[in-house]
Amino acid sequence: MTRAVGAAGGRLRFVLPGTWANVPLDDAEVTARFVKQFVRRQVGRADRLARARREAATELTRNAADAAALGAHTYLMSLELLPGVPFPAAIVVFDEGWPDAARATLERGDVAQALREAYPAAEVAPQRNGPVARGVEMTRATTDSGQELVTMRLEYHVPYPDRSRLLMARVNVPNIPAAEPFATLFDEIIDSVTFTDGPGAGHGPAAAEAAAAGSVR
Repeated sequence: MTRAVGAAGGRLRFVLPGTWANVPLDDAEVTARFVKQFVRRQVGRADRLARARREAATELTRNAADAAALGAHTYLMSLELLPGVPFPAAIVVFDEGWPDAARATLERGDVAQALREAYPAAEVAPQRNGPVARGVEMTRATTDSGQELVTMRLEYHVPYPDRSRLLMARVNVPNIPAAEPFATLFDEIIDSVTFTDGPGAGHGPAAAEAAAAGSVR
């Protein structure tokens, strides 16, 4: 199951597999209310779960505040990849300007080369919206039972259609057995991004399906 999720005040739309929370970042009070309701729904209302609710709310509120302080406009948090299959992952999305090192090449119209010059450590590959740069960082740890787990961090740089700026998406996926299938999954999520004209753009079923910030889909 996939859902179209609206972001950045209607300027963007992602197609996401499974169930995700779209955490609002524009206002700290709105974020706090969303987190309280979200944690109560996910953890449960029983008195014996009060500590778990408090710890979960504190962590999520801190993560959202950190993202907002860095200038993020979108914070998507995965809950389940399939029904009953938890999948802890997060996508934090920003707008960014082109680095100075790439501007001359960008002006010549070579977007792929401009991305290579802007992000020399990243891989540049074609996607639906054009060339996209992707950086990868892996951290490995071994459990007490000897199982190796990977924490994968991905950073995507996606040019806006008018090439005036970039969409940067930071992905964090902790404690997975292998990186490759999940890297492919997030490549597909970033490939699904639709740039719209702004709030209110788009009508009909597709627009209605796009969830606003503060929702769980």
